[in-house]
Amino acid sequence: MKSASIILLFLIGVSGIYDAQSQESQNKAAKAFSRIKLKANKVSDVTLMNDYGKRYKARVRFPDDIKNKKPLIVALHYAGNYGTYKEFHDCLVAPGLKELNAYVICPEGEEQLWTTENNIEKIRSLVHMAIKYWNIDKTQIAIMGYSNGGNGSWFFAEHYPELFSAAIPMASSYPVKTKISIPVYAIHGAKDELFLASKTENYINSGIEKGSNITFIKNERLSHFEACAYSEELKKSTKWLQNIWNIK
Repeated sequence: MKSASIILLFLIGVSGIYDAQSQESQNKAAKAFSRIKLKANKVSDVTLMNDYGKRYKARVRFPDDIKNKKPLIVALHYAGNYGTYKEFHDCLVAPGLKELNAYVICPEGEEQLWTTENNIEKIRSLVHMAIKYWNIDKTQIAIMGYSNGGNGSWFFAEHYPELFSAAIPMASSYPVKTKISIPVYAIHGAKDELFLASKTENYINSGIEKGSNITFIKNERLSHFEACAYSEELKKSTKWLQNIWNIK
C-alpha cells in the first residue's frame, strides 16, 4: 500500500513537471509570435516556435490595411529544402493572391509532409496565434498549397475544418475519404506528370459524391514542375474566395 502511494506521488510529480514545461513552451511560442512587427504591405522573414519549443522559420506578408479585419491565408509549400517557403511565397503566393489583400503566412515544412504531428501542431498554433495577435477576420481563413502543400491543404480541410473556411489545393493527389465541410477550389495541370489529372479528378468526383463542395479547375497547358506558372490560375481563385466570404 505504501509502495503504491509512493508510485502515485511520483507519477503526479512527473505529470506536474511535464505540464509546467509544456506551458512554458506555449508561452515561448506566443512570445515569439507577438514579437513579429506588423508593417502594412510589407514582407518579413521571421523565426517562430511551436507549442513544444521547437523553432522554425516563415515568410509573412501583411495587407496594406492592418487597422481593419482582413482574411488570413496559410500557404503550404511544395517539397524542398529549408528555404523553399521563400521561393514559394515570392513566385506563386504573393502574385497569385495580391488582390485579396490578406495576411499571408508561409511556414517552412522542415523537409516533412504537412501531415506529420510536428507540422499539424505548427499550423494549428499559427492560426490561433494569428487570430490572437493580428487583426484577422475569423470567418475568412483559408489554407492553400502546392503539391506536397496541396495534399496538406486537403488534409487540413478534411480533418480541421474548425480552423479554416476555405481551401485551395494545387497540383495535388488526395483521396477524399469523408465529406469535407468547407468549400474547396482545386487547381490542377492537365499535363501533370507526377499526379495524373485523371486520378486527381476521380478523387475529387468521389469527394463531390460524398457531399463536398469542390470546384475543380484544370489548366490544359500546365505540368507539375512549374509551380510559379500557376500564379495566373491562383489569381482567379480570389474572386471565388471573395464570393464565399461575401467580400465586395
